[in-house]
Amino acid sequence: MPPDSMSNKPRQRFGDTAVRLGYVSSEQVTAALSEQARRREANGGRTGPIGSLLQEKGLLTPTQITAVLGHLASSDLPLTEDGIRLAARLKVLHAGQSNVIGLAGSVGEDAAAAAAEIAVALAVIEQGRVLLVDADLHEATLHERFGHPRSPGLVEQALQGQSVGLPTALSSLDVVPAGTLNESAVAALMSPQSARLVAAWRERYRYIVVNLGDVLHRPEAAVSASRCDGVVAVLRAGLSEKPELRAMQQMLAGLKVGLSGVVLAQPGKPARKRA
Repeated sequence: MPPDSMSNKPRQRFGDTAVRLGYVSSEQVTAALSEQARRREANGGRTGPIGSLLQEKGLLTPTQITAVLGHLASSDLPLTEDGIRLAARLKVLHAGQSNVIGLAGSVGEDAAAAAAEIAVALAVIEQGRVLLVDADLHEATLHERFGHPRSPGLVEQALQGQSVGLPTALSSLDVVPAGTLNESAVAALMSPQSARLVAAWRERYRYIVVNLGDVLHRPEAAVSASRCDGVVAVLRAGLSEKPELRAMQQMLAGLKVGLSGVVLAQPGKPARKRA
């Protein structure tokens, strides 16, 4: 999206968002707004958008402008500053074809929330497409967050050998709900067809973010984790953090999957911090 597409949006809102995402300082935005006002007066009321001016000054890159616009266009989506920062770190860790990132935690809602935040952040700051997959069959919630039914979803796609991502409010982000939990669901996630499904996703998407749920107590979640290039541990703050992290590290080592990061979830709060 070009910077000129901001011409009909509140300029101060663009600047505030750029500051909130850490791209520029509030002082830099204030100076740019002052210069914009001077140019408007000199040019008879005509001036470019604040995004273009910040880019002209070398303070914003085109990718950062796109990220700010994406944030503005999808304010109802779970895009947070912590999510942006963690996504940027994961981009460094998962370069090239290392693009399947799992989110795991004993509290299902925490892992799902973190997965949604990271997927949205990657979709906003990344050039390619992003897929968010709900592989937590027992506490599936991602379909509700993005306005889709629970099924058909991952279970049905694994059984039928299909790969279909459902659209979201972000054009670069698709989501796959968990699907129906029945007697064949666990077997579906552990099947060779499921492995082929992941391979098909790798071809179509730059990043695949997988909500794994409780990998320590759900065998099918551990199998899904084994197909990831790295796993982020999502721990509930104050709830057996160190023992749970050690157990998860041991399990991932057995699966030969690296630990990509640790997130501490605060109950009732969207913000998260890296441990």
